[in-house]
Amino acid sequence: MTTQEVKRKLTAIISADVKGYSRLMGEDEEGTIRTLNTYKEVMSSLIQQQRGRVVDAPGDNVLAEFGSVVDAVRCAVEIQKELKTRNAELPENRKMEFRIGVNLGDVVEDGEQILGDGVNIAARLEGLSDPGGICISGTAFDHVRNKLSLGYEYFGEQTVKNIALPVRVYKVLMEPEAAGKVIGEKKAKPRQWQGATIGLVVAVIVVVAAVVIWKLYTPSAPQTEVATKEKITTPQPARPETQPQITTSREAPSEEKKLSPLPTKPTTTVTLAKPVIEVASVKRMAYPLPDKPSIAVLPFVNLSGNPDQEYFSDGLTEDLITALSKVERLFVISRNSTFTYKRKAVKVQQVAEELGVRYVLEGSVQRAGERVRITAQLIDAIKGHHLWAERYDRDLKDLFALQNDITMKILMALHVKLVEGEQALVRARGTNNLEAYEKFLQATEQHYLFTKEAGVRARQLCEEAIALDPGYSAAYGLLSVVYLAEVRYRWTKSTSETMRPTFEMAQKALALDPKTLIAQLAMGQIHMLKREHDEAIAWGERAVSAHPNADNAHVFLAWFLTMAGKPEESIPLIKQAIRRNPIPPGWYFIILGNSYRLIGRFDEAISELKNAVAYSPDELGAHVTLASAYAEAGRLEEARAEAAEVLRIQPTFTVESQARVSAYKNQAHLDRLIESLRKAGLK
Repeated sequence: MTTQEVKRKLTAIISADVKGYSRLMGEDEEGTIRTLNTYKEVMSSLIQQQRGRVVDAPGDNVLAEFGSVVDAVRCAVEIQKELKTRNAELPENRKMEFRIGVNLGDVVEDGEQILGDGVNIAARLEGLSDPGGICISGTAFDHVRNKLSLGYEYFGEQTVKNIALPVRVYKVLMEPEAAGKVIGEKKAKPRQWQGATIGLVVAVIVVVAAVVIWKLYTPSAPQTEVATKEKITTPQPARPETQPQITTSREAPSEEKKLSPLPTKPTTTVTLAKPVIEVASVKRMAYPLPDKPSIAVLPFVNLSGNPDQEYFSDGLTEDLITALSKVERLFVISRNSTFTYKRKAVKVQQVAEELGVRYVLEGSVQRAGERVRITAQLIDAIKGHHLWAERYDRDLKDLFALQNDITMKILMALHVKLVEGEQALVRARGTNNLEAYEKFLQATEQHYLFTKEAGVRARQLCEEAIALDPGYSAAYGLLSVVYLAEVRYRWTKSTSETMRPTFEMAQKALALDPKTLIAQLAMGQIHMLKREHDEAIAWGERAVSAHPNADNAHVFLAWFLTMAGKPEESIPLIKQAIRRNPIPPGWYFIILGNSYRLIGRFDEAISELKNAVAYSPDELGAHVTLASAYAEAGRLEEARAEAAEVLRIQPTFTVESQARVSAYKNQAHLDRLIESLRKAGLK
C-alpha cells in the first residue's frame, strides 16, 4: 500500500472472542465447533441487522465495524443477551461465553480489512471484559452515554499493550435497573499547569471586568463607544463529531423514533464509516426481473432475547408478505423462499440475485411486556441504497395499525397506488383480538413443524383462538388445514371422521370471509380427496383469482388439473409458482415431474423429480413418482433403485395401497402408475 493509497476513517469497532476456548476444544472439538459456528451465525445476523458488517471471523474471534457507535453498542448488548439465552440450554461446562470490546476510533482501510490502533484498542477492551460482558472505550462512552437505556461502570484509565496512552474504560451494565447510571466516575483533578492556567484566566477576567465597570461608570466614556472599541468573546468547547440524524420517512417525524439513513459516500478519505450495500447485478440474477416492482421480505429478526417469541417475529413477517401479495401490481416472493435465509448472515445483493428481485425488506422485532419495537428498512438492491427506513416504539395493542403503516409505507416507496377495494383488502387482518392473533401465530408455527405432536398442539391453539374470537376466519381455515394434515400424513385412525370437521371448519371460514386463501385451498383439497375434480379446480381458480401473488394457490390448482387429466395446463402454473417461490418445498417438483411424466416428457420428469428427492430425501411421494418415471422411460435399473428407497421409507408399501390414495380421474393414468411401479419391482 503506497502513501497515496492510504485511506483512513472514523468507525465503531466490535471485537469479540470466546473465554476458555482452548479448554472447550480440548474437551470436545466437534461439539465446540458446532456451537461456535451456530453462535457466529447468530452474531453475524445481529451485526447485519444493526447496519454493521463482519470484517473478519478467524477461529473464535469476530471483528465487525459500524457507521454508528450507538448501533455498535446496541448490537453488542443484543449479542450477549441472545447468547445468554442459548447458553442457558447448555450444560455448565459447555457454555460458550464471548467477551466483547467496543471502540470508536480512527482506522486504516486495506481493501475489506481495517487496521490500526482503533482496532487494537477494541481487542484490548475485549480482554478486559467479563465472559458474557462488554467493555467500551471512553470515546465510545462519550457518544452513547445518554442515547441507550444502559448503565456503565467506570474502570478508570487502563494501560494496554502496544497503545501509547492510557485508555478510559467503561463496563456496560445491561440490567434494566442500572439504566441511566454511571458508577465510579470521578471528575479528574486539574494538574498543576492546568491550575495555574485557570488562575491566570480568572485573574484576566477580573481585570477585564474591572476595566469594563470603570468605563461604564465614567461619564466621559459613552457605553456605545465601549461596545465598538472592544468585543470580548468566550471560547466555546469543540463539539464531538456525531452521526447526522436524518429521517428517511416521507412524512414529518412524529413521536416515533426514526432510523437514520446511511450517509452518502464521502469525498474525503477520513469520514464516518457506513455499512456498504453491494449492488446486485441484473445479469447474475437467477431469474429475469418481473415487469413490475418485485420484493422479497426477509424474516424479521427476533431481538426479544427469548426464543419462545420466534412465532411473533415470524408472524409479523408472514403478515407483511400476505398483505403485499394482495396487490396485483407487485411481484412478491413467497414465505417459503425468504425463510430459508432465517438466522443466516446474507447480503441484500445475494438475496436479490438468488430470488430475482429488485427490492428487499428486512427488519427486527423486540417485544417487552406490552411494548413492541419494530425496525424496518426497504432497500433497492440494484441501486444499492435505502428507499425507506423507520423504527416504531408502540404499545402492543397498536400492532395491527403498525403493520398497516409499514405496508403502506412500502407501497408508497415503490410508487404503487392501490385501486378501489385493494386498500381494504390489504388492511384486512381477520381479528382485532390480539390474544387470538397470538394464538393463531403460535398455531401456524406448530403446523409448519409437520409432526403429529405439533399437529395436536396446533389444533388446540386454533380452538383457543376461535374461543377468543368466534369471527376469526383465518383461525377456522388453519384448523381445517391442520385436520387435512392428519389425513395426508395418516395420523388419524379414521379418515372419514377427520374429514367431517375439516369440511366444517373450511365452510365456517369462508362464510366469515369468502376470500380466506387457506380455506379456499382447504376446500379444493377436500374435493380432490373425494375425487370431485371439477369442484376442486373451481376452488383453485377462485384462489388464484383472489390471490394472484400466492404461489401455493397456483401450485394447488396445478395439482388439481394434473389429477383431473390436464397435465399440460398444470405445467405453466407450477412454473409461475416456482418463480414466486424459487426455493420451494419438494412437493412442488413432485407435481411438476408427475405432469411431465404423464405427457411422456420423461427426461424433464426425471430431472424435476430428482430435484424433489434432493429437497426431501425421505419424501415417499418423490421416490414413488421417480420410480414410475424411470420405469416408463425404460431405465429399469434406476427404477429398482428408487423402489428400494420407497421400501426403506415405508417397508409396508404396496402398489395396491398407493392406488387407493391416488386421486387420478382417468383410469388410464392410474393403470399406467400401477404398471410402472410393478416394473420397478414393487408389489
